[in-house]
Amino acid sequence: MIGGPWKGRTVIHRLARTMIFSILLISSTVGTAYACTSFCMDTPGGPVFGANLDLFIPGDGHLFVNQRGIAKQGYDASTTGETAEWVSRYGSVSFNLAGREFAFGGMNEAGLVISSMELRAGEYPEPDERPPLGNGTWVQYMLDNCADVQAVIEAGERTRVQDHAPPSHYLVADATGDCLGVEWLDGRVVFFTGESLPVRAMSNMRYERALAALERGGPRWWWSNPGRSAERFAAAAARNEGFAATPGADAVSYAFETLTRMVAAPHTKWNIVFDIARREIWFRSAVSPAVKHLSLHAFDFSCDAPLLMLDVNAPLAGNVERSFEPYDPGVNSITFRTLCERYDIDVSAEDAAGLMRLFEGFQCAQ
Repeated sequence: MIGGPWKGRTVIHRLARTMIFSILLISSTVGTAYACTSFCMDTPGGPVFGANLDLFIPGDGHLFVNQRGIAKQGYDASTTGETAEWVSRYGSVSFNLAGREFAFGGMNEAGLVISSMELRAGEYPEPDERPPLGNGTWVQYMLDNCADVQAVIEAGERTRVQDHAPPSHYLVADATGDCLGVEWLDGRVVFFTGESLPVRAMSNMRYERALAALERGGPRWWWSNPGRSAERFAAAAARNEGFAATPGADAVSYAFETLTRMVAAPHTKWNIVFDIARREIWFRSAVSPAVKHLSLHAFDFSCDAPLLMLDVNAPLAGNVERSFEPYDPGVNSITFRTLCERYDIDVSAEDAAGLMRLFEGFQCAQ
């Protein structure tokens, strides 16, 4: 799954060294997001996972149906010249801000769920022999390859996230109900799970610091607390505990109430709930606030099936499975270029087209 010399076009190699990692950070909400929150609840029907995307810019983006059996590769090489190369083992539905392969979060057909949150206090490792992945690519890599939390831990040890801007950290859950927090602190990856993850939630501060604030009764003025992270962490923790004491509560509705009322910010753009046991996704956006839903069982994830996409802000409601459309390179390119403009990242039309060609060259593995 990992290895192989860089074989991409010269323009893509130049992109990787000049701007691509800034784009990858967009997909993980770095730079203009200070209030993302994620949590995983235990319910009688199985784990239910909630995530908010909060941005100070418009929350445009798409859902993508990603196929299994597709040969993919990373953008840049390790210190020994190795690039990440893999074949996707699982199909997934992802939420992407910057277009194809730049996942903010999503769920795969095995029931693995991932959500991204900015963590400015984090620190990625220095370049080494491990193939690097950008933030959004790391998320898609895990959705492509991992069925459970343990697989994410193993994959996280053998890959490296590139250090080009403030890091993200991630909350992960699987179909068994296991939950995992992933952070990069002082240049090394740290995993929180089991007893080290007593509260199954994350915001935008280091997990152990958020946990300490909760245990001591609230945030401390000398702690970094971006976007009231300690308060949102505490609110998510209380809501997770409170579900069991709410007889007859619908888990998805309860999770939406947590996202929209208890941990929301004025600039919340997306609310997403994953019903893992049923492989269902429920979501809404600030632009299109009606709740929409889909089931992963409704999609064909075989490698030769059409790549599908859906505008997250489409004026729809209810079941949106039939509203997905075939992948449109033009729309994807516009999404990518629009994000670049909003972040004041100078990308030429030639470079953007080259990057899109790289993704569009991914094919079924032989």
